[in-house]
Amino acid sequence: MAEALTPTLEDLREGAVPAWLWDGVRARIVWANPPGVAFFGGESLFDLIDRPFDAGEAGVERIMALNRSLRRGQVETAHLHFPSAGTAAALTCRCTIHALTDGRPGLLAVAAEATPERNALPSTGILAAFDLLPSAAGLIGRDGSILHLNAAALLLLGALQRVSLAALMGDVALAEEFLTRTEAAGTASMTGQFPARTGQRDLRLTLRKLALAEGGPYALLLADDITERRALERRLSAPDSRPAPGLAPAEAEAFKQLGKVLKDDAGLAPKPEAPPSRRSLPAIPQLVRATIDRLPDAVLIAKDGQLRYANPSALRLFGYNGAEDVINDTKLWERFVALGQSLPTTEIEYGNGQSLTATAQMSVVPWLGGPARQFVIRPLATPQVVSVVEPPVEADPPAPPAPIAEPPIDPVPAPIPPPAVSVADEELRAILDTATDGIITLDAQGLIHTFSAGAEAIFGYRIAEVADKPFAQLLAPESRKVLRDYLSVLQGPGVASVFNDGREVTAVVKQGGTVPLFLTLGKLQAPNSRAAFCAVVRDITQWKKTETELRDAKEAAEATSRQKSEFLARISHELRTPLNAIMGFSEVMRLQRFGEIGNEKYRGYVNDIHASGGHLLSLINDLLDLSKVEAGKLELNFTSVNLGEITDHAIRMLQEQATAARVVLRKTLAPDLPNVVADLRSMRQIMLNLLSNALKFTDPGGQVIVSAQMTQGGELKLRVKDTGIGMSAEQLRDALEPFRRVVTDGRDTPGTGLGLPLTKALAEANRTKFEMTSEARKGTLVEITFPTTRVLAE
Repeated sequence: MAEALTPTLEDLREGAVPAWLWDGVRARIVWANPPGVAFFGGESLFDLIDRPFDAGEAGVERIMALNRSLRRGQVETAHLHFPSAGTAAALTCRCTIHALTDGRPGLLAVAAEATPERNALPSTGILAAFDLLPSAAGLIGRDGSILHLNAAALLLLGALQRVSLAALMGDVALAEEFLTRTEAAGTASMTGQFPARTGQRDLRLTLRKLALAEGGPYALLLADDITERRALERRLSAPDSRPAPGLAPAEAEAFKQLGKVLKDDAGLAPKPEAPPSRRSLPAIPQLVRATIDRLPDAVLIAKDGQLRYANPSALRLFGYNGAEDVINDTKLWERFVALGQSLPTTEIEYGNGQSLTATAQMSVVPWLGGPARQFVIRPLATPQVVSVVEPPVEADPPAPPAPIAEPPIDPVPAPIPPPAVSVADEELRAILDTATDGIITLDAQGLIHTFSAGAEAIFGYRIAEVADKPFAQLLAPESRKVLRDYLSVLQGPGVASVFNDGREVTAVVKQGGTVPLFLTLGKLQAPNSRAAFCAVVRDITQWKKTETELRDAKEAAEATSRQKSEFLARISHELRTPLNAIMGFSEVMRLQRFGEIGNEKYRGYVNDIHASGGHLLSLINDLLDLSKVEAGKLELNFTSVNLGEITDHAIRMLQEQATAARVVLRKTLAPDLPNVVADLRSMRQIMLNLLSNALKFTDPGGQVIVSAQMTQGGELKLRVKDTGIGMSAEQLRDALEPFRRVVTDGRDTPGTGLGLPLTKALAEANRTKFEMTSEARKGTLVEITFPTTRVLAE
């Protein structure tokens, strides 16, 4: 650490590097300059003030530690990593102590000149769909940082585990090994006990490499909670496991057999270093065995370093009489128990010097005691005998190999003739030609293969004019890059190929001019077809026209509303000048400061003039404040506000009115209630409006109670409850509309109809939530909720 002068916020406001003032106790940003706002993807300072940060995030955790350890005047250079901001590397910042508005110490962090580039996350629409996935999933950066988690993953994982794979797995070396395996194989899985939100859980983590652009997410992480399944397997395989009470004898016997099979095949024993001299086939349920035995290809099942099963096709391929002979073949055992991937072409040795050339396709399948690896073997040639040089022996010659039950089947298929065009194909083509949307098929290079009648109507070209030509030539130059990017993401296995949301492009038509289109591309799976992609185009000219008209109408309505609000604000301000003169002169006359008024009626008229002027001034003030809120010109000064002092001030001002109305006015606020961030003047007006309105509609003998409490989520709720006449749901809606007065039970209470709408607008301007509930003859409750970002810590 070194001594340094603390820069002022004004010095940093116009700076080119990001800067933030943190409340290190509550892990919140209270000030940031424009580059600092843009760093976290915000548009204004309010986006960061209201943003919650995870205290377990690396950069936030470091800031909280510095806020506790630094002293005023000291500066320290820290490397802050914020995965939530989409940064791939740590940000170098100079950190100093800076006072907050309430006097507490905060931490001022100023970044260096060079800031790391942000990771390119998918579009907002794709992330929204990604967040709705029921499985826990996340996007991982190349360095192992967690860039984004969907809602299910946030619910599963704890706060401290959401920073990186190393934090999730609790082991840096294990995380690096996981990433290395993913880089080599494309997909890797790992099962174990990892920390989660609810404690240690059995999780299966799967990491799949994404083929996205440089700078984008590196891999897709899938997390499955298998705790309950593992617990069930352990209970069933325990020595004292017994069938559940109430089962029939046959069901109980089946349950015992299932438990025995799971116990025998649970895979809990240590892996043998060499194959046993002779293994027996484990007991496998008939349902599992029959499914594998019906497969025409040779199938081997390997689990926990051992071959577990071979189907009849594998027996015929390798020339054995039983599955036990296959799973005890030393060469097959050594070949497949250590193999964790598919092989396009490989030489497989088996038996006594025999071999065959085949493909081995590996997949993970459910098996007894957990997942196993299934190998589907498809030979490419007839098995041949490999010459083996045996050492000379004096004993009897070895016995010949076991006889082959059936000759191997030649798997080479006969050539498939090209399919003829059927009547059904012609009918399908006729149906597609009646569609108004254009349907175009493309080959792998983007050349046009087929062109429907709808496409001819949109583009103006016949099929003969565009066949075997690039589809990009029919699009405007700015749309050709969109098409290229669209085709590239569909050819990869990434997230973009799954969440296909279409694109807007512009077409150049034969008649001249351009037409806006909505393009949807899909990848075709027909193996013998030249077409690789299907494009569906729709003319959205009318949609664009309607969209433009709606946008123009919206802007015109907003402009009219702004002009109305500005007019009301201006005219309300102009009305105050003559009204102040009326109020002043009537006050002088009412107090008879320049001589006594002899006529009693004149004295009564003066009092009426003064009262009417006060009422008109109150109306103009409410109208002016409401118009300012609607026009967005209300100036608010956010400071630390004590709700208890505001309530006391309002009760003192209205106590005389409450006494005259014989209504009890009281408060029940805790003495240690925390302060809130709000505008003092508007909060006083809110409290006065709420208490005044409650007194108007409460009968003699009733009560008006002000209370507040903290919620479990850290929010603060301010409540004003009365025992008045209440309102119905329809009357409550009218009461919150400007200039709408509610008449209840024949009672016409004087008012302007602006009190409650203005109170609601002022509460929302203070970034709080305003809620009002009422029921006839049961009173009214108003709740103003301050979010955690507006509640100051102790």
